[in-house]
Order: sequence, then C-alpha cells, then structure tokens
Amino acid sequence: MIAGRRSWFLVFGLLLSVFAQAQERPRIGLVLSGGGARGAAHIGVLKVLEELRIPVDYIAGTSMGAIIGGLYASGMSAKEIESEISRIDWKEVLKDDTQREQLSFRRKRDDDQFVSKSDVGYNHGEVQLPMGLLQGQKLLLLLKRLTRNVAEVRDFDRLGIPFRAVATDLATGRKEVLDRGDLAIAMRASAAIPSIFAPVRLNGKLLVDGGVSENLPVEEVRRMGADVLIVVDISTPLMKQEEIRDAIAVADQLTTIMTRSNTERSLALLQPRDLLLVPDLKGVATSDFHKSVEAIPVGEQAARKLQSKLVGLSIGRERWLEWNRRRRAGVLDYQPPRLAFVRIENDSGLSDEVLLDRLGIRPGEMLDQEKLRQGIARIYGTELFEQVSYRLVEEKGRTGLVVEANAKDWGPNYLNLSLRMFGDWQSGSGLNVGLGYTRTAMNPMGGEFRMILRVGESPSAFVEFYQPLGYRQAFFLNPQVELLRKTVGFYYDGDELAEYDFRQARISLDIGRELGDWGEVRLGYRFAYDRFSLDIGVPDLFPDGGEHEGQVYLKLATDTFDNLYFPTKGHLSEIGVHLYRNALGGDHDFEQLEARFTLARSLGNNVLLLHGKAAYTYSIEEAGQTVYARKDLGGFLNLTGLQRFELSGPYMAFGYVGLLHRMNEDFALVPTYLGATLEMGNTWEEPGDFGTDWIHSGSLFLGLDTPLGPLYLGMGVAEQNRQTAFIFLGAPF
Repeated sequence: MIAGRRSWFLVFGLLLSVFAQAQERPRIGLVLSGGGARGAAHIGVLKVLEELRIPVDYIAGTSMGAIIGGLYASGMSAKEIESEISRIDWKEVLKDDTQREQLSFRRKRDDDQFVSKSDVGYNHGEVQLPMGLLQGQKLLLLLKRLTRNVAEVRDFDRLGIPFRAVATDLATGRKEVLDRGDLAIAMRASAAIPSIFAPVRLNGKLLVDGGVSENLPVEEVRRMGADVLIVVDISTPLMKQEEIRDAIAVADQLTTIMTRSNTERSLALLQPRDLLLVPDLKGVATSDFHKSVEAIPVGEQAARKLQSKLVGLSIGRERWLEWNRRRRAGVLDYQPPRLAFVRIENDSGLSDEVLLDRLGIRPGEMLDQEKLRQGIARIYGTELFEQVSYRLVEEKGRTGLVVEANAKDWGPNYLNLSLRMFGDWQSGSGLNVGLGYTRTAMNPMGGEFRMILRVGESPSAFVEFYQPLGYRQAFFLNPQVELLRKTVGFYYDGDELAEYDFRQARISLDIGRELGDWGEVRLGYRFAYDRFSLDIGVPDLFPDGGEHEGQVYLKLATDTFDNLYFPTKGHLSEIGVHLYRNALGGDHDFEQLEARFTLARSLGNNVLLLHGKAAYTYSIEEAGQTVYARKDLGGFLNLTGLQRFELSGPYMAFGYVGLLHRMNEDFALVPTYLGATLEMGNTWEEPGDFGTDWIHSGSLFLGLDTPLGPLYLGMGVAEQNRQTAFIFLGAPF
C-alpha cells in the first residue's frame, strides 16, 4: 500500500517537474514593423529563429510586417515564405489591370478608342474619382492564395500562432487592431498605403495602412500575453537635410516623420528583456519591391548579431518539432475542397449568370486555385468592379464557394480620353483630342452606351449601343452612328497636287459573335453619305459632290496581344469581305477584300514584329469612281519615309519586319523601347499592276509608354532619298 502511494507521488512529482519546466519558458512575442519592400528582411529573421529553434507564441505586424507575420502565423515556414516572395512578379501584383489576354474582346477594343483609360466616373452631374491609384485586387488574390489553408479560420487566436494585424481607421486616425475575420483581407487592410492603395471597407470602417497610427505594434503583442518581445524595426529612417533635394523627397520625408514618430513611441515601451533588431537596409527603399529579396539576408545578419541573446530562448529538439508540427498542421493537412455550390454576390447591374459564366467554375469540381484566379481576373476585367474576392463557406455540412463582386463606387458612368497626335517634316502636324462617355451595365446582360466627341485635325462624333443577346454574352447587336470630317490629299512623286474636304455621315448595324476572349465575327450593314469638295490645288482630280455608300460586310477579327502598343507576344488580325450595291442604297456596285495581320514574338529583351496588310478590289470600273474604295499608305509604320496618306488607290499591299528592344527595367516609371523597321508596299490603280513596283522604306524610333499613351519619336527613310523625322502619339497598329 505504501509502495503504491510512493509510485503515485513519484508520478505526480514528475508531472509537476514537467509543468515547472514548461512554465520556465517565457512566452515569446514577435513584433514586425511596416516598411514596404524592406519588410522582406522579416523573413531573414524568421529563418534564424527557426534555425535556433525559438518558438513564437504571439505575432503582431503592421503593413508588410502584417503580411509576413500573417503568413508565418498561418503555418508557412520561413523558407516557404522566401520562396513565394522570390517568385512574385511585383510589376503585375502592384497594378490592377487584368492581363490583356484575359479581357473580353469588347474590352480589348477599348484600346483602339482610348489611349488613356482614366477610370474617371461621371455620375449625378459630378466627376468622381477612386480613393486610390490601385484597388489592390491582385495583391488581395495573392494573399488569398497564400492563406488558403486557413481560409475558414475566423478567429486569429486559432491560427498556428495567435496573430494581430494593425490598420488605421481613416475617419478617426486611430489604430484598428484586427483579430478576427478573413486573414487575407486583414493583411491587405494593414498594407493599404493611403492614396496608393484604396482603403479597405471592413466592419463598417474605412481602413488604411497601420503605419499611420502604429508602425511597430509593441503594445499589442504585450497585451496578447508575451513575456519577452523580439522586435524587428525595418521602417525607413529620416533623410538628412542635404538629402532632401526636391518635392518628391519632401513628400517622402513628411510621410517618414509621421511613421517614425509613432515608431519611437513604441520603442519607448520596450523592457530590458526585449530584443530589438534593426536591419541595415540602406540599399533597399520602401518602394523597391523588385529588390525585396535583397533584404532577406540583411534580416539574417541583424538576427545573427544578437544570436548570443536569442539562443537563450531556444528549446530542445523534440519540443521544437512538436511545437512546429502544431503550428504547421493547417499547411500539412490542407486538401482542396470539392465545391458543393458556387454563388455570386454582386451589387452591380449585371446579372449573376453573366459573372458565373465568366468565372468558369462549376459545382462538383475540386477547388483549383489557378482556375479560380483566372476566372476572377475575367470578372474583374469587365472593369465594373472595385474588388472581386471570394470565400469558402460551410452550409448544411456542404462546402461552397462565394464570389463577392463589389461594384465601383464611382461607376457605372465613365469618362475617358482619346488622344492622337502626329508631326513630321513633310506632312506638318495635327492633333485630335476626344472625350468619351460610357454607360456600363445598362441591363442584366451588360448593355453599354458610348459616345465619343473629337476635335482637332479630324473632328468627329461617334455614338454606339452594344447589347449582348444572352447571359453568356457571346452574340451581340451593335448599332453605330458617326459624323466625321477630314482632309484628303492627292500626291504625285511626293508633291501634293490638291487637298479635298471630305465629310461623311454613316449609320451601321452589326450583329456578331465573340469567339471567347480572342476574337469575334460580325455581319453588318452600313449606309453612308460622303461629301467631297476641293479646298486647294488642281481641280478635276476628283469630282466635287456627294455620293452614297451602301454595303454589307462580313469580318473576322482576332486579338491576343498582351499590349496593343508595345506587344511582346500574340497576334492581331482582321479579314473582311465588303459587298457594295446599288440595291443597298449606294451609288456603285463592286466588291472589296481587306486583310491585315501583326505577329509579335519575344526574343529575350527583344520583340520581333511581322506585319502585313492588303486590299483588293473587284469591278474596278465602278470602284475607281469612289472615294471610300481607296486605301492609303504613307506615314509612321505605313511606309514611314513618305508623307502621311501620300499613296492612295483601290489596290494596296504593305508589310514590314520590325524589332523592339526594351531599354529600361520593368519597374521604370515610363517603359522605353528602341525600335526599327524594314518596310515595303505600294498602292495601284489597276488590277494588272498589283504587286509590282514595290517601294522600300524603314524607320528608327524611340517608343515611350507614357501615362497619356504610347509616344513615338524617330526618323524614316524611303527610296529616292526621301526622309523625314516624326513624332506620333496614339495606337500604331
């Protein structure tokens, strides 16, 4: 009996000893500050903590610190976070635009009309602007993917490590500590740099970057229960007086002062047991995301300088493995769910059925993150939504996907700029400025109204209505009306003989079908009245007066360019058959075939361009008497050494081989290209001459992808010592 009691006392004593040993380990809190691209240094610190087997009991972070801290709290290892950060294409993530290949064909055609899609709203008689240059759509989707294993966790204390993200209430300026909800949205809110990223609407508040109120959340980790803090401060230090040289530097300094002041207040709260790490990040600025991986070894170096103190927080190998297994359970056990249902929550005028079709995910499928990303990109590419996100939900024991599409506050009416400018030694110069108004989502199937008014060298007024004929938006109806005026010149051996004033009023009705996102086919009828009168020069080259144009046409167009102005891959093409008939209201009977094609292929930092176009007219006796049957050549990328529209005829053929070379880095404010072309082509009056007497020319130019649109500066040469220098703003293809 006594022996039995001794055994129980022995067991009880061992338990007390184990408990006492467990209590001896201080609870460790990790504090990660904000600092933009410099925040990758936090990963280096985590790598050292893992190497030394130092468990973290609590984490709080601000901005980039919230992102790195949230990923670690979700169960990712430091090495996994480093791998993900190093693979991120920051150029893509830090912009909202859907990749052009994923836009609908309708949205791609906007590039033809508007060189600057400003996203300016016009509603209730007022101009409205978004609350940030970026909505953070791609950043949010990236965070969603990285935290997919904890997508259903709503209490941040239930993560692998209890976690807090710090944001700022934009209305009050007070800090907002996020301890529950969607982890990805909390991280995104904490990193919403004011005016750069739009605020995040959460819990009835507008939240922006936590660095505004508390860049180093020491107090929060202490409140969570930490005994010892490991504090990593990667915030940008203040510039010295001699470093402040321009307005941008002044603005940066003011922002740093605001962040630095609250950081100093947090540092004053540190206690003697706490450890402060300040990585030396002189070579990495807050906005240098393309250099962010360079901050990782700097974080490691800072941690190793305090290794002698950090090692006192280490635990044994077995205890470390058990702690780490519990922390990473969500990552190790994650399996993509099978979706029992898919639902859209959409507050725009567009039907949920339209968005479900663009999403392309059906009930019964396993959740595929890449397929989901592409589907959401297609929905966001409708340009109707401020944010498109998703969540996994459990309803009656079934797992489903809910996609949330939040319409833009400054929509659904938008203004856009149309701008085109040219100038060269021979043709003079000209400028067209246009303003476009677009009313989107007029009905559940996505009807649109558009009006564009242009003034300048070629004034015009254009109105159209675009109506999809079903929820899948494949078939469409597209009536259009346009009034335009331009000057048409007639040349002989480079000398202008006459200028005519050309005016046209046209109405057309097209019905067509989109072929996925890559093309469309349309059948249409067009009636136009053309007025032609001599302004200056030799009379009787072309008869004054008016003529009627009546035609039906069938067109097939494709567009897979990744960028219409400076493409690196894809193709652009159109082939059309036009039947002009008296019976359709016109004055002439003839047929015309038109085709054009441009191909882009990457060769390292270079892009090879191949382009060709042609027009061939039948029944030339009728066509030769008309203006609208004639096709022009001359000007930039159109026999560059000649004057604009110098050659004209009912038969035309032209082609070039071009090369584009990217001259600066991907993160340059204005991407700059060096380009060159070898060109040949001509126009002819008779079918028997088609394909003879080719004219050769070429160009060398500098291309700049400016906020106002693509700008080209260069020179062109052609046969017979023809040469010119030019400037061109607008879409060249």
